[in-house]
Amino acid sequence: MRILPLLFAFAAVPALGAATCPAPLHAGASDLGLASFREDDKVGGAAIDVVRELARRTNCPLNISWYPRARLWAEYANGRINLTASSARSAERDRLGQFVPFVTTRFDLVLSHRVPATFKSLAELVEHGSARLNLVRGILYAPEVLTQVERLRGQGRVEVVNDFDIAFRKMASQRAEATLAPMTIYSRYLQSAGLQKQARVMPATESAAVLAGAYLSRDGLAPAARKVFAETLLGMVADGTVARIYGKYVGEANGRSLVPDHGRGIISAYQPAP
Repeated sequence: MRILPLLFAFAAVPALGAATCPAPLHAGASDLGLASFREDDKVGGAAIDVVRELARRTNCPLNISWYPRARLWAEYANGRINLTASSARSAERDRLGQFVPFVTTRFDLVLSHRVPATFKSLAELVEHGSARLNLVRGILYAPEVLTQVERLRGQGRVEVVNDFDIAFRKMASQRAEATLAPMTIYSRYLQSAGLQKQARVMPATESAAVLAGAYLSRDGLAPAARKVFAETLLGMVADGTVARIYGKYVGEANGRSLVPDHGRGIISAYQPAP
């Protein structure tokens, strides 16, 4: 892809002057652990810092609104926000916006210590366990994960909650035994909910690493504006900014692991709008 060497070249060249903002940014955020969180009515997190850096580099005003995860996409579809961050890609979302990846993510199984067994996969949890799985409404899971979720649902072992805060508070109060969450999410809640000694994390073979990033609204942003924002985000991947931002929240090594191979695979996966 020709954009790849261009972006790495752009990453090495400092801006010579203030950019002209292509469009104001109206971003939506929801509870995603260290990626996006709200404390004392202030929104923060790694993905939010990425969006703020995007606004700074493009010299654009930025407004951030907080929603439950499922409602965020309804607000996006209705045109009230024109940008989401830390979103996985889907065909339905592609109809509404242009996907720009800037990080990778993978869902792990977080299991209460009250469940004595160790599982290498969700299939093993289905076949050899009795734990109930809490899932968050509005979160996308891989097809392989959903296959096992449906098996659990058939056994009456799935409960859907509105956000990760609820899922982990239920685990802390021993009202839930398991959930699926990526590192940026469970790292925050295992600490804040006092669950370090009450829960353990194990990879699930059905859940491979996937791309996550921003969705730029097709209706709310002109093609030229989307192009500027997309190339700016990809430039932040190429120059190491995204890895450094995530590293502030999950540690430098983990931050680099979320942007593997210096972001080359993430950038090459980007599909410009036709």
